[in-house]
Amino acid sequence: MCAVRDETTLFHREGFHRDEELFLPTEAAGNPWGELTGGGPIAGLVARAAELSLDEPDLFVARLTVDLHRPVPRRPLAVATRTARAGKRLRIVEITLTQEGTEVTRATAHVLRRGEADGEPGTGGVPFPGPRDLPEGSLLPAELGLRWGVHDVVRVRWVRDQLCTEDTTQAWMRMPLELLPDERTSALSRTAILVDCINAGSPAGTLFGPFINSDLTLYLHRAPAGEWLGLEMARDVESSGLGVARARLFDELGPVGTAQEAVLVHRLG
Repeated sequence: MCAVRDETTLFHREGFHRDEELFLPTEAAGNPWGELTGGGPIAGLVARAAELSLDEPDLFVARLTVDLHRPVPRRPLAVATRTARAGKRLRIVEITLTQEGTEVTRATAHVLRRGEADGEPGTGGVPFPGPRDLPEGSLLPAELGLRWGVHDVVRVRWVRDQLCTEDTTQAWMRMPLELLPDERTSALSRTAILVDCINAGSPAGTLFGPFINSDLTLYLHRAPAGEWLGLEMARDVESSGLGVARARLFDELGPVGTAQEAVLVHRLG
């Protein structure tokens, strides 16, 4: 794996380039396994499409499920949305990504309408130190020799890394690139990109994969504030090669939601 590139170089790059109505993944959106697009940038593009479908400020994407059911080559992508249900308090938005007519990703957003609740809000804090004084790290060890991509772009500051003997790892992550040129990436899209890292960021454990995730599901009760997302990550796997990765999500103010992924052993070739 190449060394992490200087951030001043990264900032003039994006996850995707626009070609009229199509989206072309860049090298910075790549995954470690070949000329393919990483699940995180795909999820970020899906999240953007879900938000663009909303026409009222009180609507909030509370759940986003992204099914990564095909490898996505770094070729132009078409994005389509459909409102499957438009209720007063619940809206269901379906998003599909296709390449040359073949569906490569399908996603569903559960959109809820914000309201006022009685009583005092929860005041849970963050159960680990904040990102300010932690050293810079990397998501995956350089000695693995993997292809450069989005996993190298993500900035990581570990509290407990994958080699810890605890049940969970803890880290702060941020994405220094915008998803698209000349467009500010939303909090939802940034979070969707980073949530794809929970499988790679979970404790190494005693069963070696490597493991990949076939989906991701993100639950939020409020939009994360600031550029850093805190993740407390874990992965449960069986000798069958199947498992679940999960994370509690935080900003520097406190909890913002949770995420889960289905994982399976990945064999090259």
